[in-house]
Amino acid sequence: LETTLLTHTTLSFSPPPLKTTTPAYQKRLQRLRLHDEERSYKSLTTNLKTAASLKDDNVTAKSMMYATSVGLNMVVAPITFGTFMYFFAGSIFSRFFDDPEELEDARGSAVDVRRVIAGVVSGVFMLFVEMILFVIRSDTLDSAVRKKGRRRENRANAFGYTEKSMARTYVRDD
Repeated sequence: LETTLLTHTTLSFSPPPLKTTTPAYQKRLQRLRLHDEERSYKSLTTNLKTAASLKDDNVTAKSMMYATSVGLNMVVAPITFGTFMYFFAGSIFSRFFDDPEELEDARGSAVDVRRVIAGVVSGVFMLFVEMILFVIRSDTLDSAVRKKGRRRENRANAFGYTEKSMARTYVRDD
C-alpha cells in the first residue's frame, strides 16, 4: 500500500453511478422547491401590511365601535327613559290621583316621590330590556361567525390559506 501511494501521486475516483429519477420524485422535488421559495418570500415580506392584517385591523375597529355603542346604549337608554317617565308619570299622577286643592298647596314646595319612583323603576326596566337585547345580539353574532367558519371557502388549509386567498390567475404573454 505504501509503495503504491508513493508511486502514484494522483488519486482517481470513479464518479458515482447516475440515479434514474422517477417522475414522482421530480414532482416532489419541484413541490419542495416551491415551498422553499414561498417560505423565503414570506420571510422577506413579514413586516409588510397585508390584506389579512388590514382586515384584522378593520375587524378590531368594528368590534371596538360595537363595544362602545353597546356601553353607551346601556347607560344612556335607562337614563333617558327614566327622565321621560319622571316627567310623563308626574303629569299622569297629578291629573288622575291628586285633588285639585292639594295640588295648588303643594306646587313648588317639594319633590313628588311618586314621580321619582316611576322614573327609577322605568329606568331599571329599560336597563333589563337593554341587557336582554345585548344577549340576543351577541348570540346572533356568535352564531353568524360560527356559520361563516363552517363554509367551505372560509376553511383554512394546513398552511393557513383559504381557498379564496389561494386562487390565482395566470396570464400567458404570447
